[in-house]
Amino acid sequence: MARGIKRKKSLTIMLVPDDNTTVFSLKLGAKFLIAFVLLWAVSVVVSVIIIGRHANYRATQEYNRYLVVKQKEFAKEVLEARETVKRVSEIEKQLKDLLQLKSRNAIIKYTGFGGPSYIDTKLLEENLKSGDELISRTAFETAVRYVDSQARANEAGFQEIIKYITQQRARLTAVPSGWPVRGWITAGFGSRIDPFTGALSFHQGVDIANDLGTPVRATADGVIHFANFERGYGNIVSINHGNGYLTRYGHLQRYVVSQGQHVKKEQVIGYLGNTGRSTAPHLHYEVLLNGVGVNPVRYLNREVALK
Repeated sequence: MARGIKRKKSLTIMLVPDDNTTVFSLKLGAKFLIAFVLLWAVSVVVSVIIIGRHANYRATQEYNRYLVVKQKEFAKEVLEARETVKRVSEIEKQLKDLLQLKSRNAIIKYTGFGGPSYIDTKLLEENLKSGDELISRTAFETAVRYVDSQARANEAGFQEIIKYITQQRARLTAVPSGWPVRGWITAGFGSRIDPFTGALSFHQGVDIANDLGTPVRATADGVIHFANFERGYGNIVSINHGNGYLTRYGHLQRYVVSQGQHVKKEQVIGYLGNTGRSTAPHLHYEVLLNGVGVNPVRYLNREVALK
């Protein structure tokens, strides 16, 4: 009979004082013990979750404060960039005025150029000064669009200036200037007595005398139009400089260039000689503009020639 009765499992907790006076005992049932352990485990898990979320919340707060600081720093950088592109625009305008190019404002007037203006960016500046925690997205976007559009416009403007300067440089380097050879002028441009016939004739260039073999140089950039022997001129080189200019160098001892070759200003093209109809070593130098001979003397002086 006694064997048929199932004994309940329990746990007894005893507390014994140091003086051994009274022993306290607490008997706990198995179900209660299991519930207690489960409750303790759940509380530990919940505590860990709460602590984790609190730590994450504080980290998020710190990161948000960091983002606010960075946002304001970025706003200041955008405003500084705005002032920079504005100054660059002023420099661009001054350069165009110096070069007598059409100003950007004049170009905008006729092309209908649009986009945010400098005044539109004041919203970002006001947001920054007001001390607001967050700066509006519209203020940021407007200011950034202004900086971007202005920077692109400035780039286009400077490209235009570079193109203009390049074209002007090409034109200047195509204008004959300076002496093709060291020496002294023995015959000028215009009517004179022909040394071979004694009759009045027109001399289309100037004769510059010096020692035989003195280097002869191109007076401007260009392409060799002709390099050969020609009756009267002897060994002659002609250079096409573009913009209607052509120069000719006659009576050469020899030439060191060939037809179609590109030459630079002051590049040696030959050596002073006495070939063709010539009474002594000298260079016969001609300048033609649009096929008409002009007095080379006006081009011998660099400063005068480039005006």
